Amino acid sequence: MARAGQHVEQCFGNAEASHGGLLFQGHVNGSLHIHHETRAKQHAAQRIIPFPRNEDVVDRYIFAALDRLLPPSHDYQSAALWGLGGSGKTQIALEYAYRRSRDPACSVFWVHADNETTFTQDYKVIAKRLGLADGLGGPELLMAVRKQIEASPCWLLILDNADNLAVFGVGRTQSGRDQGQDTEEKQSLYDFVPRGPAGTVLWTSRDKRISGSLVGGRRAINVASMTEGEAKILLETVMCREIAEEESHNATALLAELDLLPLAVSQAAAYMGRTATPIGEYLSKLKKRIKRWQVLSETEFDRHRRADVSNSVMQTWGISIEHIRQENQMAYNILHSLAFVDNQNIPLELVAKAAEMIARPTRYEKTASAKSVCIKDQDEHQDEHQDDDDKVLAAVVLLQHFSFLSPRTSGERYGAYEMHKLVQEATQYSLSQEDRRTDQWHFSEVALRAATSLFPEGRRELWGECERYLRHAQLAAGWAGLCRGGVEAAALLTRVSDYLYDRGRWREREPVDLKAYEYRRELLGDKHPDTIWSIASLATTYHAQGRYEEAEKNYMEVLALQRDVLGDKHPDTITSMASLATTYHAQGRYEEAEKNYMEVLALQRDVLGDKHPDTITSMANLAATYHAQGRYEEAEKIKVEVLALRRDVLGDKHPDTIWSMASLAATYHAQGRYEEAEKI
Repeated sequence: MARAGQHVEQCFGNAEASHGGLLFQGHVNGSLHIHHETRAKQHAAQRIIPFPRNEDVVDRYIFAALDRLLPPSHDYQSAALWGLGGSGKTQIALEYAYRRSRDPACSVFWVHADNETTFTQDYKVIAKRLGLADGLGGPELLMAVRKQIEASPCWLLILDNADNLAVFGVGRTQSGRDQGQDTEEKQSLYDFVPRGPAGTVLWTSRDKRISGSLVGGRRAINVASMTEGEAKILLETVMCREIAEEESHNATALLAELDLLPLAVSQAAAYMGRTATPIGEYLSKLKKRIKRWQVLSETEFDRHRRADVSNSVMQTWGISIEHIRQENQMAYNILHSLAFVDNQNIPLELVAKAAEMIARPTRYEKTASAKSVCIKDQDEHQDEHQDDDDKVLAAVVLLQHFSFLSPRTSGERYGAYEMHKLVQEATQYSLSQEDRRTDQWHFSEVALRAATSLFPEGRRELWGECERYLRHAQLAAGWAGLCRGGVEAAALLTRVSDYLYDRGRWREREPVDLKAYEYRRELLGDKHPDTIWSIASLATTYHAQGRYEEAEKNYMEVLALQRDVLGDKHPDTITSMASLATTYHAQGRYEEAEKNYMEVLALQRDVLGDKHPDTITSMANLAATYHAQGRYEEAEKIKVEVLALRRDVLGDKHPDTIWSMASLAATYHAQGRYEEAEKI
């Protein structure tokens, strides 16, 4: 509960500190915080492409269409590649990026655009490369990156997997923007996409609506299946052999069965190349599996997957997965565990942790299915004395051979991998079938445990580790309902929420708080302290976004529950009263804020004592309210006392002490006492 009402004076302190033209923040008017010693980075061409070049890429007709749409130009231009998952959009964009890299003056940036978290993470990487200050965060970071890219003399930005167009404002009303509002709540990620001169933006998306919304109606290319000729070249390339004349008929039939979908062709070819299986034999095996395949349900979950995944494609993966299970049980288990984390930027440590967790007992280990599938001897095909790290690496290499994982090459200190989104969805779909529900429970629990084990407490020195596992923790927690792990998931989400709080990433924090609250309300009840904490945390997030009415409603609910459960004098109850007062202040309801702060201050003096930091903070809050009302003499008196207490308790160099000095100077300035203000 302490995090929800922590340092509430600073929630509205910016307005007070800037009163009369003063500004005591560490930056001025959203400046870019560019380090002078790194300016050279900003003018040299930068290349941030997370994947190695595919030296065997098939030269599809789409490359020519893309070149016509995006010719060399000194003007801004944009285009989009859209189509079904597995159709090769990312590979086409990747090859285009490397071709543009031939120009030594052209900077190339790659951003995963699935959601706000991955978008922000990649923008942070770009910010670091461009020499922007480490202290930037939230919308300020995103806007700084946009402006710095726009200032480049020549640049290309790839926005990959922009499948959820809502995060880019598609489908939202524009009423707020039409009225000139520019709040964080109204912004979409599209506000942070560069559109300056001498630049190119290339999107990839499954959503056809990208045409006419984010790019012009004639600037979107439908990436459909390959031509038969292109698919045959791909088949031969991945198999590492030519198609013999007597196999030509079977090859044509197989490619037709696979809908000429590049991802499916690649995986079928990888299997045949790895196992030396003739094309005809593979085709026969595939047809037999399709014949046995029965769709057990037609839920919304099933229809979503089946829109992209045909029976033929599903069975292609099924053949490869079955072979992996027989050759390396650990690789099989890892693959299924990764179905419940993010498919992008999967650290090797997460892969290793999943392998470790698989061997530990779970809620469902006693079921026959779990024993037969998941608690088998993982090492029966490997040397029993082989080092665990070597076993994990061997499993990863096998998954790479079958095109289930791809390595990232972003110059990071840690190894990381990606799983194609369609492969992950197919794995999820397979586990959702009635006869595999126990496996689904098991692997979702493994993913949750692995993410929980790796996601650290959100201390500043561990922020880098938090960021690496941020999206994985969110998704693993989101699947926790499958394994009845909602309480554990809520605890993990609380750590995620704390980290996002520290970074000021309020829009990302909101769905995290909502999910934690949903789990706790359902499993622990409305009056459980953890449930109340989640409501308060959500209120803090609303307040930070300027959504004061929603924050007020939540704080009042929290206060009522705490008074009932904890009593009026419990520190958490008092903190909630202070948070509610802060919201009143932000709304300009100063009389109500003053009344609450006086009650809070009286309770804190009684319960905590005069010198407790929370008591001193409440004094500062009350002084800020007087200042906002123009009651400068009363504000000054309290601020002088607050400054003396903080010097005594915290020392001269503590941030809160320095803040109090700035606040007192603002009051002197408002009184026209400029010499005293200047001195402070």
